[in-house]
Amino acid sequence: MSRFASRSNLAQTAQPDTQRSAAWMRTSCRGRFECASLVKAALERLQEGDVSRALELLSHLLTSIQRPGNSRDGAWAARVLSRRLVRPRADKLGRSVDEITLLASAAHEPAPSSPIRIRALGSFDLSIDGVTFANGVKPQRRPLDLLKILVVSNGQSVGAAELADRLWPDSDGDTARNSLQVAVHRLRRLLGRDQAVIVQDRKICLDHALCAVDLWTFEHDAQQLTHQYGVGPSFSERAAETLRLYRGHLFAHEPEQPWMLAPRERLRRLWLSLVRQLGDCYEARGEQDRASELYQRAVDLDPLAEEVYRRLMRCQQRAGEAVEAMHTYQCCREQLGTVLGVAPSPETERLYNTLRSAA
Repeated sequence: MSRFASRSNLAQTAQPDTQRSAAWMRTSCRGRFECASLVKAALERLQEGDVSRALELLSHLLTSIQRPGNSRDGAWAARVLSRRLVRPRADKLGRSVDEITLLASAAHEPAPSSPIRIRALGSFDLSIDGVTFANGVKPQRRPLDLLKILVVSNGQSVGAAELADRLWPDSDGDTARNSLQVAVHRLRRLLGRDQAVIVQDRKICLDHALCAVDLWTFEHDAQQLTHQYGVGPSFSERAAETLRLYRGHLFAHEPEQPWMLAPRERLRRLWLSLVRQLGDCYEARGEQDRASELYQRAVDLDPLAEEVYRRLMRCQQRAGEAVEAMHTYQCCREQLGTVLGVAPSPETERLYNTLRSAA
């Protein structure tokens, strides 16, 4: 029988922390159920054409997500509403949905007082109470691997069995689960707070109230923006601010592990989507310099993003910078050939030939 249960030996040694965690989980479930019920009812009223009743339900939803502990549920509600309504209308209904989205986004920004701050985009950095953690102690490798997996889960609980399988794929079930129990204990000690790692119902997650993670903020805000492209005059400012969080690909300088690959690609695609949308916004306003700067930063972060090279070449062409555009093509060709062993796509070659003919 597994020793790793919802009330494990670790939890028994820190009973007050477990009680707080359990209370947090119960509150979270109640908040999620309430938000889900209100969203469902509001959408049903809208489908029936009863806008007045829908507004009343959205008002209740606004009240709910402003209660302590309900910020994550507010973010979920905002995502559902923005996807179902696509682009909120310029009336009371639209303003209500915008307000929900704004409150949910604000609730997800890392609080300055968060004692544990983690940066996963680009290099992996961890600071605890303002002190940067120095990663160089070999016994800390497994607790840090556990921390990285919990970070990648975007704040959601992960099953103990899944964690054990990811971290100790070659060990038998009992050995892996016992090793996970030790890793949880060591991670709590490393972070300086038992309650930072919540263990409940054979699932594990990080406490949002104690941990501020750049990945969580970026993914939440980028998803909101990509689903609300062009809504409101502040889109470009918000998108630029969100893109600044993306200092590089997920755990770019860490030893590569299989479980990193899928979330890294998911985040990369989300980042590229936001780069495209912000670039389109700049180009539509005739701000070629800002678009070029954006695309240059993007290819610096991802030298294999061929589409972004083409966008940069077009901006340089429109700005009369033919030499720079040709240089951009050569950089693209060199990167693709050196890293992937492939030539630029026919679309990139056609653009290059067009530029060369006009030169």
